[in-house]
Amino acid sequence: MHHWKIVWLVLCLLTGLRSTGQDSLPSAPVLFQGDTLFVLHTAPHNLHLQERADLISNRLNAVYNQRDFRPDSMLLAEDTAASRIMYKGQVIMTITSRDADFTDLDRGMLASNYLTVIKEKTGELQSFSSFRQVLLFAAEALAVLAGLLVIIWLLNKLYRRIKYRYARRTYKPFVVNNYTLLSGDRVRGLWLKTVAIIRLAALLIIVYFTLPVLFGIFPWTEKLADRLLTYVLDPLKDIIRNIVGYIPNLLTILVIYLFTRYIIKLVKFMAGEIERGVLQIRGFYPDWARPTYNIVKVLLYLFMFVAIYPYLPGSGSRVFQGVSVFLGLLISIGSSSAIANMVAGIVITYMRPFKVGERIQVGDVTGDVIEKTLLVTRIRTIKNEDVTIPNAVILGGRTVNYSSCAQEPGLILHVEVTIGYDTPWPKVHALLLEAASKTEGLLQEPKPFVLQTALSDYYVNYQINAYTRNPERMAVLYSELYKNILDTFHNAGQEIMSPAYQAYRDGNSPAIPKSDEK
Repeated sequence: MHHWKIVWLVLCLLTGLRSTGQDSLPSAPVLFQGDTLFVLHTAPHNLHLQERADLISNRLNAVYNQRDFRPDSMLLAEDTAASRIMYKGQVIMTITSRDADFTDLDRGMLASNYLTVIKEKTGELQSFSSFRQVLLFAAEALAVLAGLLVIIWLLNKLYRRIKYRYARRTYKPFVVNNYTLLSGDRVRGLWLKTVAIIRLAALLIIVYFTLPVLFGIFPWTEKLADRLLTYVLDPLKDIIRNIVGYIPNLLTILVIYLFTRYIIKLVKFMAGEIERGVLQIRGFYPDWARPTYNIVKVLLYLFMFVAIYPYLPGSGSRVFQGVSVFLGLLISIGSSSAIANMVAGIVITYMRPFKVGERIQVGDVTGDVIEKTLLVTRIRTIKNEDVTIPNAVILGGRTVNYSSCAQEPGLILHVEVTIGYDTPWPKVHALLLEAASKTEGLLQEPKPFVLQTALSDYYVNYQINAYTRNPERMAVLYSELYKNILDTFHNAGQEIMSPAYQAYRDGNSPAIPKSDEK
C-alpha cells in the first residue's frame, strides 16, 4: 500500500467522529486525478463546502500541470490566523482552527498531514508520467529542430538562387567625377559579399531565436530560454523606447534646421541682388556682398549648432561634455594663427585695399591678385610665380595698389635720371618728354610731366612722370621707357654721366655709343 494511502487511513482514524451523532455531518471530498485526498467538513461563510473542495482541487491541478512542477516546492506557511499550503507564492489550501475541531489534531499538525498527503499523491503521479513527459518533450524538440533544418535549407536555396542571378549580371562601374571608383567586377563582388553577409546574419538570427523555443520545451532549461530572449528583447525595448522618447527633440532639431536654412537662403538672395547692383544700400559696396554672405552663413550655422546642442542625444552626459571641452581646447590652442588670419581676412574685406585681378605690391612681392580667401591671399608675379601671403601679414604691412586709379585718372609711371649741372634743364625736360612720347602704352592725355626732385652734389635729379591705364604691363612699359630715354639722349649727343662716371679719356671723345652700336 502506498504511503499516501497510509496517511489517508491515519487521517480517517484521527478524524473519526467524537460521538455517534456526528455521522450525519456535511462533508466534501478534495479530489485529485480522480482520487480522494481528504474530506472537508467546514467552509468559510462566503463559500459552500463543495465549492471549497472544488476550489482546492482546481488549484492543485493548475499547479500540477505547470511544466516545472516540483512536489518538494510545496511549503507550509503558518501565522496566527491560519495555516496555508503554498507553491511558489500561490495558495493551494488554507487550514483554520475550525478544520482542526473535527479531528484530534491541532491546526498545525492537521495542515502538515494535508501537505504530506498532497506531496505523496503528486509525487507518485509525476513519477509515473515523467518518462512519458520526457518523450513528449523530446518529440517537441525534434519537431523544432526539423523546422529549423527546413528553414535553413530554404534559406540556403534562396541564397544560391540569388547568388546565381547576381553572378551572371553585368554591372556598370561606379564612377565619381570621371574617376572609376569601382570596376564592374568589383561591384559584382561587392554585391555577392553583401548577399553572403545578409545570409549569415539571417542564419544567426534564426538559430538564436530558435534556441529559446528549444530550451523552453524542457522545464530544466526554461530559465535559460527566458535569459536568451532577455538578451535581445531588453536592448530592443530600450532602443525603441529611446527612439520614441527622442521624437520631440528630433522635431525641435528639424524646426531649428529648417528655420536656419531658409534664413540662409534669404541672405544669399539679398547678397546676389546687391552683388548684381539690383539692390543698393548706401555705404555698402557690391563687392562686400559675397564675403558678408559667407560670414553671416557661418554665424547662422554656429547659432544653429548652439541651439541644437542641448537636444542632441547624450549631450548632458559627462563623456559628451568632456569630449566637447577637449576639442574646444585643441582648437583654441592649435588655431591661434588661423584665427588671426581669419580676423585679418575679414578686416581686409571691409577695408577694400585691393580686389581680385588688380596689380598690387605686398612687401617685396609685386603681382596680380588671383585669389582672396578668409585665411590667405594669392598673388601671381610677372614671372608666373604664385605667392601665398597670410592675411595677417598683409594687414600688418604696407600694400600698394597699382590698379585702383589706373582707369581714372591713370597710374603714373615715373623714372628718375641724374644729369650734370653743365646741361641746361629745359633741354633735359624736352628729351625726357620726347622719350615718354615714343613709349607705346603711355598716355599723352593727361600729358607727361617732369619734376626736378633734388640738387645733389654732382648732378640734378630729374623725374619723368607719364600716365597709363595698363598697370599689368608695368614691367614692359618701364623697360620701353628706359630704352627710349637712352636712345633720345644719345641721339641728342647728351651724355648721362651720373650718378657716377669715372674714366680715363684719350682726348675729348664723348661717352656715347656709336650709331652702329645702338
